[in-house]
Amino acid sequence: MRTTCGLLIAFCITASIVGLNLLEGQNLNEEQVVKLLREFVALEPDEVPGFDTKEGIVTRWPTGKGFSLLQRLFRQIKRMPGKEHTDILIRVSLASDRDIAYQAAISETISQVRYPDGAGMPEGSWTGFPIGEKSWATAPKAKAPGPGLGVANLVVWDGRLALRVIVQYQPIDPKARTAIFLPVDEEDLELGELAARLILAKANLVLIGWQELPKLRLVASGASLEARKVKEGTFLIPAQAVIERMGEKVERKLGVVFCSWRGREITLPIGARELLIGSWEVKEAGGANRVAAKRVVKVTRIPLSLPILFDGREVWVEGVGLAKGLGIRVERRGQTIALLP
Repeated sequence: MRTTCGLLIAFCITASIVGLNLLEGQNLNEEQVVKLLREFVALEPDEVPGFDTKEGIVTRWPTGKGFSLLQRLFRQIKRMPGKEHTDILIRVSLASDRDIAYQAAISETISQVRYPDGAGMPEGSWTGFPIGEKSWATAPKAKAPGPGLGVANLVVWDGRLALRVIVQYQPIDPKARTAIFLPVDEEDLELGELAARLILAKANLVLIGWQELPKLRLVASGASLEARKVKEGTFLIPAQAVIERMGEKVERKLGVVFCSWRGREITLPIGARELLIGSWEVKEAGGANRVAAKRVVKVTRIPLSLPILFDGREVWVEGVGLAKGLGIRVERRGQTIALLP
């Protein structure tokens, strides 16, 4: 099994040869781009639980302004009509600039038809967790089978990346005149979203030249850890290691990381450019003879300069944004970063 870490080590060798740093606008030839997308961004069979896959296909846009990786993940469940064959279809495109990537993402949606005000791609995904800068999804809400219900669609725009993920069932009776589908269930929606998050994380690791980033010493609760410098004033820190060193527990459910922090819930959606902070308060209400307590959730969104990344083991978050979300201080002392209460 190829691991993300192993791929990135191999990528380091490739990057040193071609001088890759796509974030700075340097260009690659066609062979180099195809290799990176196919070998380092495409998903492996074990990355989305229960789904197998084959090698992705990379094509160059006819305009010459981008490349696309096409990949199909598939699952077979015998004797389950409507879900015997389930596909997750992925198209991730790397464009020459942000505007072209945005237009590529828009072309994958019908949002400008659905929304009379021309809203484009509204923020938010089908789970309520953000993906990238903008996302738009359709997912069947019906509980009973019906025509056209077996397809869910997610479209993401993130900088120079445009991503589309489709979760698709087969008809309950493929031989019937009218195609009737099961609605895509919540578990498969989450697996489709996991595919989107992993693709975004892997593509952005390649774009920032992960293994080439300078390493900084990171001190948290007396523990010595490692951070990565992306550019002056911007660095990534290992969120899971930091939070655990500070005495809190971390849980990852598919593509989203959760932890409790001083009475608040911290949500780190992989691939997103923001983290979510939930807080609770108790309000009293009721009549003369009783008082009822009600817990209210307030969510604060902390914007990040980079997506939340995952290298196969650790979740990496832009340091200043994570510190703001946790309510702690960051001090830079030469090549050492200290996280302080």
